[in-house]
Amino acid sequence: MQKEIVRQLPKVELHCHLDGSVPMATLKKLAEKQDFDMSLLDQIAAPEKCTDLVDYLKGFDVLLQLLQSSEQLEESAFAIAEAAALENVRYLELRFAPLLHTDAGMTVPDIIAAVSQGIKKAMEQYDIVVNLLICGMRPHSNEDNLKMLSEAISTQEQLLVGFDMAGPEPDMANDHIEPLTAFAQDSGLQLTLHAGECGCAHNVVQAIHLGAKRIGHGIAAQMDEKTQQLCIEKGTVIEMCPTSNIQTNAVEDWESYPLLDFMEKGTKCCINTDNRTVSDTTLTKEYLLLAEHLGIDYAMMKKLNLNGLTGAFTTSETKEKLSAVINSAYAPYI
Repeated sequence: MQKEIVRQLPKVELHCHLDGSVPMATLKKLAEKQDFDMSLLDQIAAPEKCTDLVDYLKGFDVLLQLLQSSEQLEESAFAIAEAAALENVRYLELRFAPLLHTDAGMTVPDIIAAVSQGIKKAMEQYDIVVNLLICGMRPHSNEDNLKMLSEAISTQEQLLVGFDMAGPEPDMANDHIEPLTAFAQDSGLQLTLHAGECGCAHNVVQAIHLGAKRIGHGIAAQMDEKTQQLCIEKGTVIEMCPTSNIQTNAVEDWESYPLLDFMEKGTKCCINTDNRTVSDTTLTKEYLLLAEHLGIDYAMMKKLNLNGLTGAFTTSETKEKLSAVINSAYAPYI
């Protein structure tokens, strides 16, 4: 697989965190506008191999200092969508946790409005469809997450299509978040949950039983055949993030990466960046790494993107249109 061909082929990304994906050039620009220690920016990119997920997340303490105003959030959301569009990501779901952006007094509706405005500007300028996912954070209480979610839903923002729970799984297992997932689904949001990233396969099972149509990371499913079978039976899409998964020690190395095993058994997987800046990656880079280490070809790349489109929280019209675009674009290479 060739870099330029991979870059220009249409792609779908479902698992991309706003705070971890703001381009470094944008972060530097935001830092220059305030009294900010520029040397701290060196802490944002995570090491190639972290001790664990908590170690990987250290750079977010720096990032979040630059994402506490409407201007910062709008500019950052635009820049992420722009970067994705420039590598021909045609559909992107961008997720963010509003409670992480309230330190300077912004309200949840303020935050939703700022991110949405940035995304809408990007969609006006580029050939990309972007939808938004709201994240609750496991270290926060159910009460605080529920209040945030209620305020987010009250904005009636049309780009807001799904709900996720993020953060280290040991802080709050999926069997404790049913009040949140039930409220989100009752309010019309679709559900994807981080599960099996740094926890056990049972977290994946719990997430599916709560109504999750997709699983963020899902690596632990490789440890349990019954969990894999449940994913297959339910048509659950696993949002895999290869570079991030290896960095956080969700898997030890490429030889242990379960993508091909999942796909061969019939599990629907798609490929994502997780945090473009923290992991120093792009979707193009992820596919090139998969080709290098796992031997995937353009046919497999097409299947992974169509899997992502199948699991996308968007309209059937958008899915049909982008499916035709993908089938046409990949045809010369298969």
